[in-house]
Amino acid sequence: MFTACDPSPPKMVSERGDFHLVADGLSAPRDLFMASDWEAPYLVLAGSRLCPELRCLACPEDGACDDAAVHASGPVTSDEEGCFVVESPGEVVWTVDATCGTPGQEPDRVTMRVVDPDTVEARVISGLDRMVLRHAMRDNPLVTTFGAEWIELLPREFKVLAGEQIVIDVGLFEPGTHHSVARPSEPEAAVTWTTARGRPAITYPSEHLELVTFAGTESEASYELAGHRWPLARVTGVTPDAATSLELAGAFYFLEDEDAPLIGRSSVPFAARAVARDDAGDLVVGLPVRWSAEVGNMAFWGEGTRQDEIVLADDCVAPEERDGPRELVLRARHGDLSADLEFTWAGTSEQNPFNLVATDLSWKPPPTCLAPVGCDCRSAEPGGGGLLLLGLLLLGRRRRKLHVRKGMIAGTCLLALPAGACGGGPPSLSAAEALPLGELPLQRQGELATVQGGHSVAVGERALWAFRTTSSVSGLYGATTAAAVIADFDARDGLHPFSAYGTADEYDDDELLPLHAGEGGYKKEYVDGECTVADDCPRVSLWPGPMVHDPERQRVLIFYRKVIQFPDRADNLQVGSSIAVWRDDLGGRPVRPEVAEGSAEPTLLFGADGPRFAAALAEDEHVHAFDCGGRKGACTLLRAPLAHALERDAWRWYADGEWSPSPRRADELFDGAGAMSVHFNAHAGAYVAVYANREEPAVVLRTAPALTGPWSDAAELVRPRDPQAEPRIQDAMLHPELARDGGAVDYLTYFEAFPSSFAYGGGVLQLVEIHWE
Repeated sequence: MFTACDPSPPKMVSERGDFHLVADGLSAPRDLFMASDWEAPYLVLAGSRLCPELRCLACPEDGACDDAAVHASGPVTSDEEGCFVVESPGEVVWTVDATCGTPGQEPDRVTMRVVDPDTVEARVISGLDRMVLRHAMRDNPLVTTFGAEWIELLPREFKVLAGEQIVIDVGLFEPGTHHSVARPSEPEAAVTWTTARGRPAITYPSEHLELVTFAGTESEASYELAGHRWPLARVTGVTPDAATSLELAGAFYFLEDEDAPLIGRSSVPFAARAVARDDAGDLVVGLPVRWSAEVGNMAFWGEGTRQDEIVLADDCVAPEERDGPRELVLRARHGDLSADLEFTWAGTSEQNPFNLVATDLSWKPPPTCLAPVGCDCRSAEPGGGGLLLLGLLLLGRRRRKLHVRKGMIAGTCLLALPAGACGGGPPSLSAAEALPLGELPLQRQGELATVQGGHSVAVGERALWAFRTTSSVSGLYGATTAAAVIADFDARDGLHPFSAYGTADEYDDDELLPLHAGEGGYKKEYVDGECTVADDCPRVSLWPGPMVHDPERQRVLIFYRKVIQFPDRADNLQVGSSIAVWRDDLGGRPVRPEVAEGSAEPTLLFGADGPRFAAALAEDEHVHAFDCGGRKGACTLLRAPLAHALERDAWRWYADGEWSPSPRRADELFDGAGAMSVHFNAHAGAYVAVYANREEPAVVLRTAPALTGPWSDAAELVRPRDPQAEPRIQDAMLHPELARDGGAVDYLTYFEAFPSSFAYGGGVLQLVEIHWE
């Protein structure tokens, strides 16, 4: 089984294989087929500190002997903690006590070579290419290559598609041999950027070469570590039409098969790479190509690779039909460019790491099959197991992509919207340009897999953001709530850093909205019979929504919904909605006050049939809120005096030009979404509502002269593009605290789910800069 997803440090293997030394304290590039891209002669930077952990594989007697003493000779010293510092260039020899080794033989050893930082180079690694080439050049190769040339190390100068989020690994190498050089894991390395021409690219602190650039931007990247600085690459942003040639490199993966000839080995298509170049012959990285199978059928893994790379999985043919001669003609297209690659092989039904379980009688082809449109596999349910494993093995790297339609639709009713949504005329605001700025760096603030939502509000010199967070393992059932604070109000260079909210008590759960005593005990009330395992029981979740700053009372009002989630259901049970309160110095913890004393739900302003708050804002000493929980997302408007927002009787619904204490006659102003933004845009002199379309992957807007309307038709604002599949989007909203130039420039976020991960909750929160006409 592959171990690339193992977070452990790289290891050294002794010459005879009697023991391994796990080099805790060192870091090296990862590899899908092996634990790391670090092999003999085990190069390491001078000045590195490592704390080796022994894994003894040969003991003189039965039992473990991993506690044998480890010794080192050469330019190395030990410290009081049992760790070693390699002080200067030279050769370090590692040995262990005689209790760990083959009886009757000379002690086994590992030789490590220490190198001066000035003698190594930093290079941008095309991770898939290097992995393919490393394993194709061995005496007993795991991979064979054909077609165009795989590119192990990217050149010192290359082009990147503007608007594409590119994440490429960086490594230290010995010139000439290209051996990997392990570096200290502390302090962390960082890629730094200097803009030579154009608008600075969007970059965040990272040890990877990671950016979203703009057409015409030239940036110099350097790699910095422990006081050393290595030149890395010059990157130029180009438009998609810069690519004028396209060719494909292919790779087969070998697997053990007892029925196969040639010493029991057979092969399956493993990966392909689109090599795009411009008129000058320069490499163009990140070209968004569409992959398809013109002959045969294979699946692809949609995460962990760039859009010009593809990892294949033989999941689209039933296991019992995989034996015998097979053929796949893989095609890559981008605009008028296209290239084909023909794979032919002797198929096998034997399980391999890229298949679903071959004997699984419930096998179904995944939705990522590459066959032409019309193949039944495109509408099948995900197979899941094999592809999820591969996603973990691909080192946690996510597929980064964002294609925003430049020509915005304004003034026309979208055909995909419900019929009742039209009739208000075109919006009074339209976008001249939308610039993708990549995903927000929220996952870096902790171990949360996915951050959804993203309502925000300015609170003095900071902005408060609220989220639902989802574990990729527990899925939507594992949703929790979180908050982050940021002092960066200039989104032109991205947004950073977010400070994740956490309680002072290390034993607390760090939930933004706290559960009260007894709220976690929903069992028999909502299921038949007793729950025997906690994870199988319904759970209470408090989902944060829009927020309003009330400076006069020095507080932030956080609208939220209380729901019951079920482990085996996609929907949830609405319990009610209410408002939590946080001091506007953001100290302490938000409080859920008792607003309905004596009731079964004392913290809830409204019950299960009450409003589901989608957007809110303060105006004229009132807090206005949109409830979009009606049929097809129909939105009504309600308000209360800010001073009395926590009093149920203070709320009034807009109905027939008046404010009514009853929601029964409330006007349905327009069809919106469960999460959206509404704010006044001074540039347009109008209110703007932005949300994700329910029917197709698009962000839409409406405008109105007043909160009460009349609201315009919905017009398409942004449509994300993925060459392989239409992404699912939700939680689209503008953030008025980030607006520039009197509202002429706004910033949009929306949650984009990974196409192949709908069942697992995976996705990212994208940031887009909107320039209004």
